[in-house]
Amino acid sequence: MIEVLATPRNQKHFSSLIGFAREVLEVCDEVGIEPVLSASLAVFAYSQSPNMEVRDVDLSCSESQFPRLRQALRARGIDCRITTWHVLQARRGDLKVEFDATEYWMGDIVECYELAKFGDVQFRMVGIDGLRVLYRRGLIDTADKADDNSKVKHQAIREKLRSLDSLADR
Repeated sequence: MIEVLATPRNQKHFSSLIGFAREVLEVCDEVGIEPVLSASLAVFAYSQSPNMEVRDVDLSCSESQFPRLRQALRARGIDCRITTWHVLQARRGDLKVEFDATEYWMGDIVECYELAKFGDVQFRMVGIDGLRVLYRRGLIDTADKADDNSKVKHQAIREKLRSLDSLADR
């Protein structure tokens, strides 16, 4: 288990985000869904770099579970929607937890997981090698896009991949 003791640069938002994620995970538990953590929060768990910012939480589960999860989240007063790009978004104010469709976004990632603990909130998290694969894929996907948003996203992905690659293999 990776116990995360550091906090990212955006401490106040991060604290609220982890509280919101706790609530979302409680809903998942109630409906029998065990999501997998990936993206920025997973990079932060591995690196524990106080220079990072974590703006949202990215989880994954089967897309077939989205309707049931959406209904349970809405029953808790959590705004949510299912996108056309195979993602369920759960929001409260400026806090966001996204569920990527495992079969669409994570299909070829080796099922090797770690546990990450942020205070009293525990996540099943994609292994570091799988996370590297996801970020390499994202780097390729954003490489040739010319719009400003894509350029910013590409740079952020590059920085996170560098952070992952600088860590000793786990």
